[in-house]
Amino acid sequence: MKRLIMSLALALSMLQLLATPPIIENVLLNTSVEDRSLVVRLANLQKEKTSITLESLDSRETYHEQNITAHNGYMTRLNLSKLPKGRYILRVKQESGSLRQVLVIDQNSILCSKIALD
Repeated sequence: MKRLIMSLALALSMLQLLATPPIIENVLLNTSVEDRSLVVRLANLQKEKTSITLESLDSRETYHEQNITAHNGYMTRLNLSKLPKGRYILRVKQESGSLRQVLVIDQNSILCSKIALD
């Protein structure tokens, strides 16, 4: 019984680690798709210069670029409705590193990959 409880505790702690979003020096990134828009939420920026970019993986064209300063948390909504079908990459950069998420846009849906360290 004791071994079973220890195994369950270990499994739960591993699941919690998997559910935690990747970090850049403790920066948290969360995205969601709402009405053909991508809602980007950032937390724990520690008022460091942070940039958000969205560019095409196919043509390398930049569709959105935004610099954030003097904020600890930030939220923005990127309208994706007029973007052509294709693959895009969302990047959040700070001096200490960057996070990325790949988006696949077609006529009927927007698919988002897991958030990963860049």
